[in-house]
Amino acid sequence: MQAHRIPDSPRTFASRLDPIVLTLFAVIAALAVGWWAWQGRAVELPEVRDARLQCASYAPYRLPGETPYDASMKVSEARVREDLKILSAMTGCVRTYSVDQGLDAVPRIAHELGMKVLVGAWLGRDRAKNDQELDRAIALANAHPDTVRALIVGNEVLLRRELPESELAAYLRRASAATPVPVTYADVWEFWTEHPGLVDAVSFLTIHILPYWEDEPVGISAAIAHVRDTVERMKAMAQGKEILIGETGWPSGGRQRREAVPGRVEQARFVREFALMAESQGWHYNVIEAFDQPWKRRLEGAMGGYWGLFDSDGTQKFPWNGPVAEIPDWVPGLIAAAVGGVLFAAFGRKRRHGPFGTTVLLLTGIATGAVMLAQARYMLQWNRDVLEWGASGLYTVIAFATILLGAERLAGRRNDVLPPVATVLATRLGRSLAPGQRLAGRPDAAEPAKTDLLLVVLRFAMLFGAAFMMTLMIFDARYRGFPTLLYVLPAALTLLNVIVGERAPARRHEESMLAAVVTIGVVWMAVAERPENLQAMVFGVVMLVMAGCATNFRFGLGISPNNGERAS
Repeated sequence: MQAHRIPDSPRTFASRLDPIVLTLFAVIAALAVGWWAWQGRAVELPEVRDARLQCASYAPYRLPGETPYDASMKVSEARVREDLKILSAMTGCVRTYSVDQGLDAVPRIAHELGMKVLVGAWLGRDRAKNDQELDRAIALANAHPDTVRALIVGNEVLLRRELPESELAAYLRRASAATPVPVTYADVWEFWTEHPGLVDAVSFLTIHILPYWEDEPVGISAAIAHVRDTVERMKAMAQGKEILIGETGWPSGGRQRREAVPGRVEQARFVREFALMAESQGWHYNVIEAFDQPWKRRLEGAMGGYWGLFDSDGTQKFPWNGPVAEIPDWVPGLIAAAVGGVLFAAFGRKRRHGPFGTTVLLLTGIATGAVMLAQARYMLQWNRDVLEWGASGLYTVIAFATILLGAERLAGRRNDVLPPVATVLATRLGRSLAPGQRLAGRPDAAEPAKTDLLLVVLRFAMLFGAAFMMTLMIFDARYRGFPTLLYVLPAALTLLNVIVGERAPARRHEESMLAAVVTIGVVWMAVAERPENLQAMVFGVVMLVMAGCATNFRFGLGISPNNGERAS
């Protein structure tokens, strides 16, 4: 007689998933810790024999709150002297962009230190101010002919569409007639090709080649070849005149653009390889830039503030010789992981979750500690004002609560222990789910419905933030970062709860609408950023997980307002 197998109960089936759940948590914790170890690894790079650059762009606005847009600000001579002394160890020349706000002291102090200067005269739409700026720059060049190598009249004026070519050429000829110092104009190389008539108005061409910022960004592995090819192309239109690479460099922070990844290692690699290529090719060049400029983050995102060879405190970012690590001081990441693991595990034992639940919380705590410290670094890099700090701080707290409640839900499912923290927080909301609605897999649990409510609220908040971020990605992506660290653990915990059948019910049709916005945004981002942008692709996957978990992986397409309380 054939035996008939009795189907497993939901609880028995769920327990069969325990090894898988623990394995997934172990993988998540290992990835979080491994990320820190990976960032701390020493990367071998080409070494430079002569550890000095020809010239570097200098702007003194390196401390928080300093900006050239503050008309009342004037840089003290003491600051200029301090900065140039720091730079003199790496280069014997600096390029300035204006002679206003105290920068007129640069040539005199540079002369005292035995340095040279490429003096810049800033031009814009204000013609009266242009005249005043140019007259002061000419006077400085004539007063310090042995120190001023050249007068750069205008910087990227054509790029900003602030002056026509004819007016710019008139300013250049006016400067050439008033000083024996060579006169040039600086702009992105494409604008020289669009305005070849300017070649006759300058002593030499000053071109900007920034592989990271190209309309078609160039990855670090091809960046130096791109610079070389661009220089050769420009030589063909320079009519025999010399070319100065007026700006080139690589950001140490920010977000990936196509294959172009910013970072400390990438910056060190670019500068070292460029210096070697420039020496072999006999190029004249100026690197952007001397110090990090926090104020530029307002204009260009985090990337704009991290082009300096020195950070805003005046510390050199990388050595000229030897290996370089992305995060040399990576041990705090391991400490944060250990502290998170101990605290979460102690919490699990105090709540009597048992070996399974305590292990879940231990592994979650390890991952949470590591990720939250990385999130703090991300916030320091991207946040620019009180509003951004407030918003990202609030969402970091929401993310932490989502992680904690999601982990407690999984930790307590073996013994139907209600997470006390969830009970308190849900009770404070003053409401529970609809009468008679119970948690899947816990037919006798009444209080967990409050946990469901809180998780739904947190999930909705995270999904709203995701939809808002993806909307910004559609309309203004160039200077936006990818807040993957904020979402990755909430998404992972929510997904694991779905896998083991502990999904909190969906009560809001709005979640499906938000999920649809997220999905559209991810598709748009994938097309715009292209698959080679791994940062964008990983962020997109995390966003889709968030949207899928909220809508039973229908992504807002199969849920109607009358589908009831649950989306499943």
